[in-house]
Amino acid sequence: MRTAQLNQLKWNEKRFLFPLKADVRVIELGEKDASTENDYIRDLKGLISSSQEMYPGIDRWFKEKVIPGLRSSERIAYLGYENNRPIASAVLKRGAKSKICHLKIDQTFQDLYLGQMFFIQMTAEILHQAEQIHFTLPESLWASRSGFFESFGFMGVTKALRQYRSGDDELVCRAPISLVWSAALEKLPQLLKRFSVDGRTGDSSVLLSIKPKYAERILGGEKSIEIRKKFSKKWLGKKVVLYASRPISAVVGEATIASIVEGQPSEIWAHCAPGLGCSRSEYEEYAASCLRVSAIELCNVQRYQPAIPRAQMSDLVGRPLLPPQSYLELNCRKHGGWESAISLITMLDGSVGRQRAIEAMKSHEKP
Repeated sequence: MRTAQLNQLKWNEKRFLFPLKADVRVIELGEKDASTENDYIRDLKGLISSSQEMYPGIDRWFKEKVIPGLRSSERIAYLGYENNRPIASAVLKRGAKSKICHLKIDQTFQDLYLGQMFFIQMTAEILHQAEQIHFTLPESLWASRSGFFESFGFMGVTKALRQYRSGDDELVCRAPISLVWSAALEKLPQLLKRFSVDGRTGDSSVLLSIKPKYAERILGGEKSIEIRKKFSKKWLGKKVVLYASRPISAVVGEATIASIVEGQPSEIWAHCAPGLGCSRSEYEEYAASCLRVSAIELCNVQRYQPAIPRAQMSDLVGRPLLPPQSYLELNCRKHGGWESAISLITMLDGSVGRQRAIEAMKSHEKP
């Protein structure tokens, strides 16, 4: 089974998980919320209680199962808000055979892909411990909801041992966590173009490979311009992800392309030398043989703390990620798995405690 890279969530003070580009935000509820029974818990209870007609006794389930489960960390819950109005809720039971106990999205927001984001986040939460994931739902709902679940790798259903209401069989559906995670990885890059993670979007266009010493100068503010023998102006204003090549071999940060200027090497040096962060001899070693080069000015530079090693990202996406040569366009078929990997980095940086996640990665590395 895949290693435990995403095994601990750590929320910032804003408690935002996936704020939609509209006015929707999603928060996590855990032990502290259940222990104090704060406003978030009361909102969660209200949304769950609204399913009383479909699931008689659901209030008792909330009191006797959900609250104790949150307090013991056996369960985790998510709550979605539109402005200050609760509009979505989910409850996940952790374990080797994890269960999605509850997932409900307000009818008005079901076309905003919020359910898929809930589903991906819950899958990431249990990736380190689950062998399979399952859920139950009434037979009357399967016809209308089956497409959603099938898109995540859930296929066949059987009659559940426990029936929650008369006249409508409860069905159970299971899938290996590896299959669900694979489907989630396929969906994530496009979904993150619709969502942001604590204000950060998953709209990176280019993975830029840089020698470690120059990458550090960019992150430290000593260098603001990268030189490439060829670079398209279609990426002007786009976000780039910074990859430090060997021996670092890790994604170390991100930036925005502020300008792209093309010219003869001598012209570029004359106009851009202060921002190049290198000596004249270092510059000429790379550019002297070129007729023309492109000067890529970077702004809004952000360092990732800590960096994400390529080997560990390869393990997460379940395929070897080849080191990028010069640069790699992410939004194309030749991205070689890097687009999914960069989407995961956005999740790690915005919603998952990066340091704790990296520690988890190291603890599960193969000897």
